[in-house]
Amino acid sequence: MSTQNEIILNRICQNSAEKRASEVYLLPAQPPFVRIDGKMGILAGESIITASFINDFFKNILDEREQSVLEKEKQIEVIKNIGKMGECQIDIYYQKNSLACRIKLLAQEVIDLEKLGLPKMVTRFADFFKGIIFIAGPRDSGRSTLANSILNHINKNQAKFIATVEKPIKSILIGRRSVVEQREVGKDVLSFLSGLRYIRQRNADVVFVSQIDDAATMDEIFAIVEAGSLVFAIMDTESAIKTIKRILHFYPTDKEETARYFLSENLAGIVVSRLVPKIGGGRIRALEVLAGTPAVRSIIASGRFHQLAGVIQATEDQTSVSLDQSLVDLVTSGKVVSEEAIKHCNNEEIFRNLLRK
Repeated sequence: MSTQNEIILNRICQNSAEKRASEVYLLPAQPPFVRIDGKMGILAGESIITASFINDFFKNILDEREQSVLEKEKQIEVIKNIGKMGECQIDIYYQKNSLACRIKLLAQEVIDLEKLGLPKMVTRFADFFKGIIFIAGPRDSGRSTLANSILNHINKNQAKFIATVEKPIKSILIGRRSVVEQREVGKDVLSFLSGLRYIRQRNADVVFVSQIDDAATMDEIFAIVEAGSLVFAIMDTESAIKTIKRILHFYPTDKEETARYFLSENLAGIVVSRLVPKIGGGRIRALEVLAGTPAVRSIIASGRFHQLAGVIQATEDQTSVSLDQSLVDLVTSGKVVSEEAIKHCNNEEIFRNLLRK
């Protein structure tokens, strides 16, 4: 990359980081766009991006193998260092027959679990011996941050073997008390399924998988848990109930009962994350939590999913947290305005009723 273009790229990323942007979009014939607190906007003070600038960038940032993948698949996602920004997640793709890219500015340090301000029931998940814990939410909801904080908490405080299968690896975890083995799909292993199959042959105490897309992958996770491991898995779902239904939708009707059995036997918990714009700037986390209690497992096994909403709302036993209640707490504590909270709630009627109490 030419020295001048490198200076421009570093300035764009640095200015974006100073404005607390999470993403930078570079498209030809347009100014840089940034996502700040979940909202898109133009990065002020920067010139129009040219096609030659993006072409220069991709030729410098990608190695020969990665350039070949881009040419064949017309898109690629990689983790690369950009100047003083350190590691960034970079998506390079074609649009309107021209190259464009998105740069996700990653946190350079894994946040301590204690600093996330989580309910105790969530932090206790790090001490479980076995089971599946799903970390769900829409994209850009802090799922990876939460997962990596939990994994690093285990890494620092327990003598375990932690094995991950990720695409891409967003945070490097350096072994402390634990041995940490991170494998990236496309670089270190061919697929999530093959990576998980290899893990099952070994004695991993804690497993993390950043994506589940089909029944075969889910079956492999069930087998790993049945063998005695604790598994954390990210899901692109907006609620605990939708997470359960998405998993079961991987399976044909004639296998759903078997899937319900394995899920009910092995579910340790579901944590659903949201990042909500905060009064004064920045974002704050709201959570929905469903622990895999005997009652919850019984409901899943029998398929009575309509009963789960009542379980989540009934928080007296401290085994669940309602997203709507979590949002109400943020509003009443003066951290979030109700208009923003409504955009993220599961049920607006329930949210408004809780807010009036």
